[in-house]
Amino acid sequence: MRVLVADDHPLVIDALTQYLREIDPGVEVLGATEMGGALAHLGAAGAFDLVLLNFHMPGMDGLEGLRQAREVCPQVPVVMIGGSARPQDMLGALDRGAAGVLPKDYSRVAMIKALELILAGERHVPARLLSGASGLRETCAPYAVEEQAKRNGPLATLNLREREVLALVAEGLSNAEIGKALNMTANGANHHLKSLYRKLGVRKRTQAMAVYFEEHRHSA
Repeated sequence: MRVLVADDHPLVIDALTQYLREIDPGVEVLGATEMGGALAHLGAAGAFDLVLLNFHMPGMDGLEGLRQAREVCPQVPVVMIGGSARPQDMLGALDRGAAGVLPKDYSRVAMIKALELILAGERHVPARLLSGASGLRETCAPYAVEEQAKRNGPLATLNLREREVLALVAEGLSNAEIGKALNMTANGANHHLKSLYRKLGVRKRTQAMAVYFEEHRHSA
């Protein structure tokens, strides 16, 4: 797994790196303390599985940084991080395609759980914001849709990226080939694979493929 952490405070980069290593000891983390360096990393060779981007990088508005990061790597999830971001800033980030928002005041346990969720392909928004901002609730309406979908068949519990991974597994592709097809690393593909295994209640590729083909047989 390969992650870019862009924050103007090196201590934040160090802390997030430690959290990511608790999730995946083999993670490769690249750090950047200004937006130019972050974009340089994204434009260089090699795929990323996740970008963590501070709302207020030096010399650039956070949402402009989000736009540029997604322009360089449109398929890579970008999560905004910040200590004092306003609800309207968070809503703007979600409207512009951010994969979620991570407050810096999260505890270690909360941060790790949020990162695990994001790496599994889900969006993350702090619960305290959902309870106080109607705009954020509307933006996150897919959560309610997903809960409903869980009652409509095994594949309905998967998010879009997990469905893409499973479809390529069904075609016989390896993790490396899936990563290349979806512009992520092989380890990133493996994270999505583990997540969809858990949701489908299976333990290996052949079982996941059986669920996939059975579901498509019924829908044909």
